Amino acid sequence: MVARKHHIIQASTLFGDIPSTDIAPCDDPLEMIERSGLVGLGGGGFPTAKKLAYGKGCDVVIANAAECEPLLEHNIARLETDSATILSGLTIVKRIIGARRAIVAIKQKHVAAIQALRHTLADADGVTIDSQIEIVFLKDRYPAGDERAIIRDVLGTLLPPDAIPSAAGAVVMNVESLMRVNRAVIHRQACTTKDITVAGHIEGSGFDNTTSLVIYDVPVGKTVREVLDALGVHVSADQQIIIGGPYMGSLGTLDSVVGATCGGIIIGDSELADSGAMGIIVCACGASEERLRAIAKAKGAELVGIRLCKNACCLANGRLKCRNPGICPGQAQNVIALKKEGAQSILISHCTDCSNTVMQIAPRLGLRVHHATDAFMRAGGEPLIRAFRATNR
Repeated sequence: MVARKHHIIQASTLFGDIPSTDIAPCDDPLEMIERSGLVGLGGGGFPTAKKLAYGKGCDVVIANAAECEPLLEHNIARLETDSATILSGLTIVKRIIGARRAIVAIKQKHVAAIQALRHTLADADGVTIDSQIEIVFLKDRYPAGDERAIIRDVLGTLLPPDAIPSAAGAVVMNVESLMRVNRAVIHRQACTTKDITVAGHIEGSGFDNTTSLVIYDVPVGKTVREVLDALGVHVSADQQIIIGGPYMGSLGTLDSVVGATCGGIIIGDSELADSGAMGIIVCACGASEERLRAIAKAKGAELVGIRLCKNACCLANGRLKCRNPGICPGQAQNVIALKKEGAQSILISHCTDCSNTVMQIAPRLGLRVHHATDAFMRAGGEPLIRAFRATNR
C-alpha cells in the first residue's frame, strides 16, 4: 500500500484571520503545557501535562507517526512541513520526563516525511532539537498506531491489555501533540485549534476523492457544516459522515463540532444493501458492536449471530481491548459458528491481520464479507479492507 495524496490548506484561508491565544510565561515547561490546555490529539484526549508528569522517569519517549487510520493524512503532512517543530516538541518532552532515548515510529511508505525528519536531524544543534533522535519503521498494517502495538513493535515488549506505556518505561505521543508542545513552551500559544483531514466525497472542493484535504489549525468549535461549506463540499442525503477515521470514528452530522480529538471528517457512501442473514464479529481494534449493528440494519440484513474476536477481552471499565493488537490468532471458529447459525454474510471491523484470517475461510464457505470501513474506503477511492499480502503480516 502506498501513501495517499494530500493537499494542505491553512484554515485562515477558509475562515479568515485566526488569532492565537497567548498564555502567561513561566520557567517550567510542564506548567506551560498545562496552561495551554493541551490534551492528547490522537486518542482519548487525556491532559498532556498530567500524562507527562506521570511519565517522569520513563526511559524512552516515542513519537507516534503511524497515521494509523486509513484516509487520514494530517499527521504525515505536518511531518513533511513542520518536522523541526515536531522534533523540538519531542526534545522538550524527553527532557521533561528525563528519558534516555527519543524515537519517531513511522511507516516506511511515508517517504517525504522521513526525508524531512532526516534532513532536520542532520542539521540538529543538540539543544533545540536532540540530534540523537532515532527513526524506527513500523509495518504497514492496522492498528500500527495503537500504543501497545507501538511498544511491542519498537521496544519488543507486549504489554497486558490493561497496561499503559509507562509499564514498559515509555511515553507515547501523537506527532500533532508534540508540535503543540513546542507551540506552548516556545511560543506561549494555547491549544485552541486542531489539524484535521477531510476525505471521501469531496468533489465540490476541486479535488478528486483519492486526495485527502489536510486543513491546518481549524478553530475548535467549528461545525462540520462550516468546514465543508468553506471547502465547497456538499453532502447529499444518501451519504454518511464519520468523525475521525473509518475504523474507530463515530457517525456524525453537519452539526457535529470539531473538537480537540477530532482527526477527520470523511464523507462516505450509503451502505450497500445485503438483505440476507448476516453475522457480526466484533473486534477490539475496530467499530463497536453498536456501530456494526447499525451498519447491518442499514444494509437491510437479518442479524443472526454476534461473535467476539478471539483476541478481544473486556476490561473492568467495560472497554474492549485486544490482547495483541494487529496479530490475529485465527477467526475460523467464529466464521464456522456464524455459518452454522445461518449467516449468509459476515460483517467485520477487523485489523489487517484478522481480515486476512476471515478471508482465508469465509469465501470458501460461501459467505459474503463486508467490512465496517467499506462505505468510506469506496468514497475515498481506496481498496476495500479484505485480504492482504503475507508481507504485511
